[in-house]
Amino acid sequence: MKKLLDAVFYRFHYKVLALLFATLLWLLAVNREISEVELQLKIHPIPTGNYRIIDYHPKVVTILVEGYRKDLIILREKGTVKFVLPANLLPNKDGKISVKIDKSRLILPIQSVKVKKIHPESITVEVENLIEKAVPVKLNIVGLKKGLKLDISPNYVIVYLPKDAKNSVKYVETEKVDLSSVKGKGEIHLKLVSKYRVEPNTVKITVREAK
Repeated sequence: MKKLLDAVFYRFHYKVLALLFATLLWLLAVNREISEVELQLKIHPIPTGNYRIIDYHPKVVTILVEGYRKDLIILREKGTVKFVLPANLLPNKDGKISVKIDKSRLILPIQSVKVKKIHPESITVEVENLIEKAVPVKLNIVGLKKGLKLDISPNYVIVYLPKDAKNSVKYVETEKVDLSSVKGKGEIHLKLVSKYRVEPNTVKITVREAK
């Protein structure tokens, strides 16, 4: 029995290391294996033109994808794919339009995965046309020291909004920032806060000494 135990435990740590190394190589090989699988993913259309999305159907599509096993697992866990809509859409009188799902317009959270096939091949999108309105930028600033002045560039921006909301939007405000630590000249870039699309979506604030 002693000889058997000695044979089993002889250089035991080397055997454990060899087993761990073999397991690691196996896991690496499995994860680097290219597979093809069908996944049901939520699709999220992204508008790019002068319109906003009211509704769309279907919300879930079946996509045949190819990639490394580990990437496909991550994609399954993410569960969402983005679809960039064309800038120019011509909906019917009800505001609906069928848009073919172009594979080149899909944005997957894992870029290395290749899309092979999509079902259904199109989605129906209900959109509302937007109008452009130029509005001033309002600073949301606290803590500006005496003797300093702020310049905004640009001081007007374009807001894309529904026609019935035209009169309700008078300006666009910047994100809130505390300038109490600013003692002299400088520049900062602030995001604009709006539930509507704004272009540009940031402004440059120049801090200078008041004359």
